[in-house]
Amino acid sequence: MIFVIFTEDGLQQAEAEILAEKATLWLNPSLLEGSDLSRLQAAGIDIHGLPDQVDTINEKTVMAAVTHIESISPKTEILVEYN
Repeated sequence: MIFVIFTEDGLQQAEAEILAEKATLWLNPSLLEGSDLSRLQAAGIDIHGLPDQVDTINEKTVMAAVTHIESISPKTEILVEYN
């Protein structure tokens, strides 16, 4: 399972489920720099940065991020944060 998270709020809301599922995590680049990911890293969560910052209001950027992840992990369930 893969979680795609764009905001700090989304990361906080999904953290327990990410840990429970031992899911792979894809984050907006700003979250990689500005978030405390130590608990997730200590739990062995595989964390990746999206290639570009995603504006959640712009559906095209959200779809581009999902398409990118699907190209890398084509048969994996993807859960996407939506506002």
